[in-house]
Amino acid sequence: MFITLEQPLLSKSQGETNKLGKNVQMQTFNYIQQDENGSQLEDVPIMTRKFLRYTNGIEAYLNTFPSFNPDHWAIFTWRLFICFMVIIYFYLIPILMFFGYEIISENLHIENFAVFLYIVMSFLFIDIFVTLNTGYYDKGQMVLDKHSIFVRYITQEFLFDIIAILALILQVSFRDHYGFLIWIPYLFYFKYYYVTLVDTQVEQLLQVQRKLRAFYQILKLILTILFLVNLFACLFYAAGDYWVNQRQDYGSWLISSGLQNDIYSLPATIKYEYSVYWALTTMLTVGYGDVTGKNPLEIFVSIITMIFACVIFAMIVSAFQNVFSEITQHNMQFDKKMTDINRFMKDKNIDQETQQKVRRFFSFMFSEKVRDFNEQIEIINQLGPQLKDEVIMQSYGLIFKRTFWSSQFSLDFQKKIAYLISEQMYCDGEIVFKQNLCSLNGNNDDDCLYCVSIGHIQLFLQFEEQDMSFYEAEQDSMFGELGFLTGNSRTLSAKSTSISQLYKLKRMEFIQLLQQFPLDFQYFCQLRDQILFGQYNLINLSCFCCQSSSHLANDCPKSHYYPNKIFLISRIMKNQQERQPFKRNNKDLEGLRISQIRFVICI
Repeated sequence: MFITLEQPLLSKSQGETNKLGKNVQMQTFNYIQQDENGSQLEDVPIMTRKFLRYTNGIEAYLNTFPSFNPDHWAIFTWRLFICFMVIIYFYLIPILMFFGYEIISENLHIENFAVFLYIVMSFLFIDIFVTLNTGYYDKGQMVLDKHSIFVRYITQEFLFDIIAILALILQVSFRDHYGFLIWIPYLFYFKYYYVTLVDTQVEQLLQVQRKLRAFYQILKLILTILFLVNLFACLFYAAGDYWVNQRQDYGSWLISSGLQNDIYSLPATIKYEYSVYWALTTMLTVGYGDVTGKNPLEIFVSIITMIFACVIFAMIVSAFQNVFSEITQHNMQFDKKMTDINRFMKDKNIDQETQQKVRRFFSFMFSEKVRDFNEQIEIINQLGPQLKDEVIMQSYGLIFKRTFWSSQFSLDFQKKIAYLISEQMYCDGEIVFKQNLCSLNGNNDDDCLYCVSIGHIQLFLQFEEQDMSFYEAEQDSMFGELGFLTGNSRTLSAKSTSISQLYKLKRMEFIQLLQQFPLDFQYFCQLRDQILFGQYNLINLSCFCCQSSSHLANDCPKSHYYPNKIFLISRIMKNQQERQPFKRNNKDLEGLRISQIRFVICI
């Protein structure tokens, strides 16, 4: 299960949480009944079942909080912080055990270190609360049920956490009687399980990032070496300190060495530096001989250190070799492919310019930016039907959703669309589609809808022998909507200005699938007709020149001459009436007109 850190943190809405909080007093959790019904308590020991009967109040209180998504970045960051704090204390445990608080008191007060332990305990308690409210994965499915989370924590992680916290409590409470509890801090190493969990999560997160994963592997090896050096240095000092205080024969490296006659009287920090110096020279098989074991106990520690160093360093060297082999393996595969293609082009007498294009293309293909699409499809096909649909929908279905007009289609149709989207690589300068062509008259792009995954695509207008660039589509940009929706010829040409990877959806396959959904097909036809009548704002298209949504760039009056035909015709055909001078008579014709009207009425 790969980790995605872009998930919602809370799995419940605030309303559901409040409703659950109001009814929490009425909830009872009958574990015996759940056990009889075959719940997940079947394999839990009897003592654990009895313990769970007394945890109803705790579980009821936890139900007042929403469940956290285990893949959210906030949960992952919190776990990294707790893991970092635990690792630091892992290094301090041997120092405190064998050097005591003396080495701390030289730099900090004992009370300050006690405050540090209180802070560590506080964070561990908070981490328990976060864990009890964070979901987990069981057989590939996310579990967010609080009861299941609680049972899983009690049966798998609670014992380790409580032992580690108890070790800190005893260390703080009895720090004045430290000799009596000298071995208690080692109980904190039960927290190592938490480090392994975080390590697994980080490994999954860096699974596809080869260089970061190699760096992380090397970092783990370095931390392992430093931990072993710190441990054996403290053991060697403990052997010398015991011999000085309990035995007087044979001597000790603390009171007689090649560096100084009396190291034992030096401050604790200096003694720790000498101990680390001895551990490094011994484990690296350098052994200058200035600091060596003087008594049987120190010699025994030296023998154990060298045996462990031989075995552990052999494993570490092998791990380093595997890390660097993994880094170089990809380069070796690339060199082999390039050798084969260069030999082929040389045998076929391919010109140098074409050879350079081929080399650049394969260099990009074998880089980390391009995935093996066919291999990934084979892996996805091995998933279950429901999980396969979810993966396909989140990887390719979201590409179609980037067009706002696609939100009007039904959800079932959008799920089917995800299976029609494919990927295509284009070289630098390669034509994606040409102007004034469509799938019916020779264009080989099938009137596809495109989305840029990697690279840049230039949209330009071919005018006579010149190319006028209008727009450059970058990553996550869509283009080709007009020809895809209407089926008309392309109004612009498109070419790749770099090695590019595009997602594309073929129009013919889209129409065939659309006919299975009558309502969606009706919406598509309506959208197509509205676009054909110039309503380009429905698909968020506008003129690249003047930003008007009433026309496109190939019809823009600011870049093209389009005469106003109606105005020109009306101006040419305008017939102005000619006037001549004329003088009217001043005779009164009113009576004549009235008589004429009466005559007409009588008739």
